[in-house]
Amino acid sequence: MLAVMRLRVPVGEAEAFRERAERVLAALAGERGYRWARLGRAVDDCGLWVITSEWDGAGAWRRAVSAFAVRLELTPLMVYAVDEPGAFEVLFAQDGVAGAVRRASDLA
Repeated sequence: MLAVMRLRVPVGEAEAFRERAERVLAALAGERGYRWARLGRAVDDCGLWVITSEWDGAGAWRRAVSAFAVRLELTPLMVYAVDEPGAFEVLFAQDGVAGAVRRASDLA
């Protein structure tokens, strides 16, 4: 499962936001079902940020964001969140390690 959270951050708050977001990623990394996470900022809009992460499934993601250590770091960032869907099922993956991977739900 791929989790995508876009955040609109005022330019003057960028450094404090980045520090907090890095702590969120560290907290997420300690949760079961975690695969990886990234923090990025839009090239053409320095006020638009994204946190992406991959999980073993939707249940792992939901349990992770419910964990106290994660909520403690994540909650203050939610004021910046763009209100839109953020959980996505991975149907196809292409990378340099595993090659192309198709998920079973593609066939449903």
